Amino acid sequence: MSRWDRDQYDKFDKKEKIRRARGRSSDKGKTVLADEFTRDESQWAEFLAKGYFAARVMEVHKRYLFVSPEATRGAIETSDVWLASVARKHLQAQQEERNFCCVGDRVLCLPEKITAAGQDADLPSCIVAHRAPRSAQISRLDPLNQDREHVLAANMDQLVIVASYIYPRVKWGLIDRYLVLAEEQHLPVVIILNKRDLLASQSAAFQAQCEEYISLYRKIGYSIYSVQAVDSSPTDLAIISDLFVGKISLLSGHSGVGKSSLINLRQPDIEQAVEQEEILRKGRHTTSFASLLRLSGGGYVIDSPGIRSFLLRKRSPIDLTWCFPEMRRFLNCCQYRECKHLEEPDCAVKQAVEAGEISTLRYKSYVGLLTGAEGREGRVRDLFI
Repeated sequence: MSRWDRDQYDKFDKKEKIRRARGRSSDKGKTVLADEFTRDESQWAEFLAKGYFAARVMEVHKRYLFVSPEATRGAIETSDVWLASVARKHLQAQQEERNFCCVGDRVLCLPEKITAAGQDADLPSCIVAHRAPRSAQISRLDPLNQDREHVLAANMDQLVIVASYIYPRVKWGLIDRYLVLAEEQHLPVVIILNKRDLLASQSAAFQAQCEEYISLYRKIGYSIYSVQAVDSSPTDLAIISDLFVGKISLLSGHSGVGKSSLINLRQPDIEQAVEQEEILRKGRHTTSFASLLRLSGGGYVIDSPGIRSFLLRKRSPIDLTWCFPEMRRFLNCCQYRECKHLEEPDCAVKQAVEAGEISTLRYKSYVGLLTGAEGREGRVRDLFI
């Protein structure tokens, strides 16, 4: 259940069901285009003059969402929470996405003038009339309909990838999938490896592998930090604090890696639930839906549930190669213009792998993504090298 008051949700949900039921007959037969819902912010002035207000989506649920007004762009009043629903005329549109809105969306809202009987005025309600175009987004396939996209979050300034050394064990292929998504969305990336205190008890081979990957990512140009969220040192606290200041950050990673623990170190406006023993040993996640939180000292964070599968669109070998920064300088250097960098002769990328200029580990991730041999959690079958 949401952190917001359950009674308010129950009253709002009952009201929303009645409103939708009444509207079905009058709207029957109408055709509403999906793109009518998206409206550029340059067109919002006429609405704002009529009493609408700009807001940011904080949480999304099945029939409703929570929004907070923006006094100015980027200044989100998270202490001022409104219950919202999408305007009924848009609900008849053919949806390519599971929801009309996602966490982080900028929306144009109209306050509801009539308050339902018995509804507490401390939690006002509004109608979402329009959504602004998104600057970046992270999605997964809708588990209920594989033909639809489920957008989890949008309009973030950076992607913070969180993994734990163990419990659950780090999956480097999953990190590579996130990195490809970040490159595709032109998002700056930070990688955090949590539970450093548990690494010493692991085998020397595993510790060496971790050091190899850390060195590899830094060589490519990614920022990567090894921290301990539980019983953090002053150095860890300083690193974590600096990462989020002045930005909207999306935290993503496998379930139970410690995302909520990291957020709680920054004293969010609402503390996230953490089951310490379960997370330490089993990798159990406690976040069940994405939430946008304000952090002390500045900045916002979108805490997403553990994502086991997210959407990487099919792309050409050229586009996928571009998403691996260390491979970019070898583009257009192969014998064949449409080289897939698999079995083609005189392939510049494969020659770079053999020469050690491109990591074999990263090349495996590239091949796995290109051929579909990589599982949803980033596991790559040893088929290629």
